[in-house]
Amino acid sequence: MRKDPLEIMQEIFRALERSSACSINELSQETGIHNVTIRKYVRIIETVRKEPRMEVIKTKHSIILRIRDE
Repeated sequence: MRKDPLEIMQEIFRALERSSACSINELSQETGIHNVTIRKYVRIIETVRKEPRMEVIKTKHSIILRIRDE
């Protein structure tokens, strides 16, 4: 069964809060999420943090990143 994309991000954030410096493999072991999936979501998180106008839109099976027009 597929996990909710925002739930995956929340699990990654919780793992990072418990341990300040983690590798992709450590995050994978701690959360039980495949390391390829962890890497994908870490890239998404980094992109969102770099661009303040970025918004995350949750769909049924994925998330969409979009830059807001201001």
